[in-house]
Amino acid sequence: MKIHPLRIGRTKVPFGQFYGGLSGFSVSEFAEDKGHFIWVPIHAYLLEHPTAGPVLVDAGISPEQTAHVDYYRGSIVEHVMDVDEYDLPSGQTVPAQLARLGYRPEDIRAVIITHLHEDHVGALNLFAHAPVYLGAAEYAAREEKVFGLIPLAYPPSIAKITDWRPISFTGPAIGGFTGSADLFGDGSVLALPTPGHSPGSTSVLVDHRFLLTGDAMYTIRHLAVDQVRSIQAGDEGQYVESVRRIQWLRREFPELVVLTAHDHTGYGERLIAGLAGGELSDVDLAWAKSYERATFDELANLNPARLPRFVPAGDGGPVGHAA
Repeated sequence: MKIHPLRIGRTKVPFGQFYGGLSGFSVSEFAEDKGHFIWVPIHAYLLEHPTAGPVLVDAGISPEQTAHVDYYRGSIVEHVMDVDEYDLPSGQTVPAQLARLGYRPEDIRAVIITHLHEDHVGALNLFAHAPVYLGAAEYAAREEKVFGLIPLAYPPSIAKITDWRPISFTGPAIGGFTGSADLFGDGSVLALPTPGHSPGSTSVLVDHRFLLTGDAMYTIRHLAVDQVRSIQAGDEGQYVESVRRIQWLRREFPELVVLTAHDHTGYGERLIAGLAGGELSDVDLAWAKSYERATFDELANLNPARLPRFVPAGDGGPVGHAA
């Protein structure tokens, strides 16, 4: 089936959020560090399933969220996150990205949510007509608060959804995963449990060729979990175990391509560009595998030359980039 990346704006994050998990970057530093920001993309994915119809994986952000103070007024999110956390050009809204492919929000037949964080469910209310699949543990935790302060799911972002479909992973083992869920009954879209980043974080295996990880991995470099690790608001042990299970999945399917929601690296950019027509060419696949061989050894250890580092902005401003 065709798989279309949808670029839904971008989000400004501290470098330490993405890469400080092994260097003691703390929750307080996350809130206080205003000098080491990077911009990262936000991606959702549209699957053109042959029988289930157009299926959306994640829902990105909405224009309402960019009016930060108004949208989050009265919530701790109003104070914890920066007012310019999100940037969403008009051509990158969910309706605009769907229209580019000939669809309207009401055409979407089902939505799969990798997890309930705000940059993945901001536009979810556009799809109140559709069933919404998510991990059963994520659904059960939807009213919990991260750090005891921040709602796992901000209520206005999900208020219109009535047809929740919690996923239980009772299907066959695959790769390093002891269970799976065949969402549409034909083996083409398998949900896999990748908890840690959130209680019920879920990855989506498409045609045994593409793994959509949500934030179970922020970038391809996070595959090297003992060298590159994001700061964890959830269960770090589960997070590490989930990445190791993904490593085993890659060993079982050597041609597997990992697609995350926020990969700002050249690897992520090249794959997103290569999927512009919904299919990855043999040339782009060969390039991706060559990149991976130059980046990781057979045990998914990272080439030391490719360890991420923060590069300050040339103008001395707070937003640099990660090399």
